[in-house]
Amino acid sequence: MEPTYSQAELPPLLRRESFGAKLRRWLAPFTVAGAVILKFLGQLKFILPILLKTGGSMILTIGMYAMIWGWKWAVGFVLLIFVHECGHLIAAKMFNLPVSAPMFIPFMGAFIALKGAPKNAWMEACVGIGGPLLGSLGALVCHIAGLSMNIPLLVALATSAYFLNLFNLVPVGMLDGGRIVTALSPWLWLLGFAALGWIAWKYPNVIVWILLVVSIPRVLSLFRRRTEEEKRYFEVSAARRLIMAAMYFGLIALLVLGIRIAHDQLLETRRQHTERNETIFE
Repeated sequence: MEPTYSQAELPPLLRRESFGAKLRRWLAPFTVAGAVILKFLGQLKFILPILLKTGGSMILTIGMYAMIWGWKWAVGFVLLIFVHECGHLIAAKMFNLPVSAPMFIPFMGAFIALKGAPKNAWMEACVGIGGPLLGSLGALVCHIAGLSMNIPLLVALATSAYFLNLFNLVPVGMLDGGRIVTALSPWLWLLGFAALGWIAWKYPNVIVWILLVVSIPRVLSLFRRRTEEEKRYFEVSAARRLIMAAMYFGLIALLVLGIRIAHDQLLETRRQHTERNETIFE
């Protein structure tokens, strides 16, 4: 007579599984997968707003631009604007300032919203110049790529990005230049307001007029007495003023030079293309 063993006495591989044990074994992979999915969804609640705000507004802006200038130019231009906004994000993170995801508005560009006010003019200026610095670098990379690969579209995109970053350096209102000069002298807002007014008169544009109108309150604030807190806000050391002035005016000069060079290169490309076509049809 063969000996009998209880299930507990048998080796694990020889034991008969109960229904509950089988069920747990079958459900184990699904439990692990569910945990992974839940963890992903937990991260998604933070990622989804960025995808909806930045990604959605980018796609909308690309679509609007593509209807006028074609999808290739639209994609490239919006990406260069995104690089500009990333410059603001990086600078804000360096000062631990909470910011929103970039939001694109067709034909007006993009913006990030500061969820916490800068503590002083130096901080505001650094966040302000972060966009034009990185945006100009992105335009330069695009320019070099266009020349090295002989793609005039990239040179044209670089020209547009140079101009966009240069326009943003006008020292007035909510433009980047208006934030940057807070570390130099807020009185430069008057110069920027005059320059923006000249642009609005010389090249009538709804967006420029809107920028001009919304700049009025900040310009008027120059003529009222500041509180002690406001005076402390604009206190910047001489060394920092010199650093910001060098970056600001140096960047303006480099952007003007970049626009001139890229424009001349595009004209030369067009001339060569015209001559080539005339030769073909002779």
